[in-house]
Amino acid sequence: MKEQQRFIDAFPTKYPVHFIEGDYDKDSFYAIAKGLEHEPEKGARCHKCYDLRLRCTAQVAKEKGFDFFSTTLTISPMKDSQVLNEIGIRISEELGVSWLPSDFKKREGYKRSTQLSAEYDMYRQDYCGCVYSYNERKKPSPRGEGGPR
Repeated sequence: MKEQQRFIDAFPTKYPVHFIEGDYDKDSFYAIAKGLEHEPEKGARCHKCYDLRLRCTAQVAKEKGFDFFSTTLTISPMKDSQVLNEIGIRISEELGVSWLPSDFKKREGYKRSTQLSAEYDMYRQDYCGCVYSYNERKKPSPRGEGGPR
């Protein structure tokens, strides 16, 4: 969160950008992940997590009267933009707040994100953020530590 805020403060924008930190509710995550602990990245556990996180985001957007809600997750090659957009649309219809479809990987978006990270000396973690993804990422590769997955 601090890294994101630091970037927002440093990056020149045409319009003001504000950061709203969400609540970290690990109990809700563990409840939706129960039984899915060994699912691979982009699997059913991730889909449930997307729903949980996007639903929270949509609720904040609705409460604050925002025009849209969306996610930056679509920039990651490890995330399924189509699934994220399908879930966002469904939540949008359920809660009555507009979803902004995205695939930030397109048009070299991921490459640009890595360039900006280097330019602004930003930390980039190599896992999604959940303990299961972290543990999977830190396992030694069959080809040796740090080899291709």
